[in-house]
Amino acid sequence: METENRAPEQVQEWCWCLVGNVVNRHEYGEQHIILNGSKQFRPGAKVYINLVFGGMGHENLLLIGMPRHSSQYIEIAAKRRNICNFRVQQVYKPAILARLKQSDYLWWDNSDRTHDLLVQVAERFNREAEEYLIQNE
Repeated sequence: METENRAPEQVQEWCWCLVGNVVNRHEYGEQHIILNGSKQFRPGAKVYINLVFGGMGHENLLLIGMPRHSSQYIEIAAKRRNICNFRVQQVYKPAILARLKQSDYLWWDNSDRTHDLLVQVAERFNREAEEYLIQNE
C-alpha cells in the first residue's frame, strides 16, 4: 500500500492590509452630539479595512477590529468618516490572519500589486480627510 505525499495546506504567513484608527471625537446626529470613538470601537482603536462595501466614494468600509466590550475580533461595516490615519501594513498576527480567513469576503494577499493598490487608496483617503477637515473648520 503506497502512501500519498500530500502537501499540507498552505497557511499564509502574512498579508498586506489597509489599516486605520477610529477617530477620537466626531459629531453625530442632527443635534451634533460629540462622541468619543464609535459605538463598537474605542477612540484610536486599530482597525483592518476592506473596500468591499465601497458604494460611491467608499463611504462605507468593512472593518475588523477589537471591540469595546470583548476580547474577540469583530467584523462590521462602518462609515469611513469615523476612521482616520489610513496606512498600509504587513499583518503577521495569527488572530487577525485567522479572522481574515474566516470572513465571507476576500481580503488582501501579499503581492506587490496589492501593496501598490493599497498605497494609492490610503493616500487618497488621507487627502480627502484633510480636505474635509479644512472645509469644516
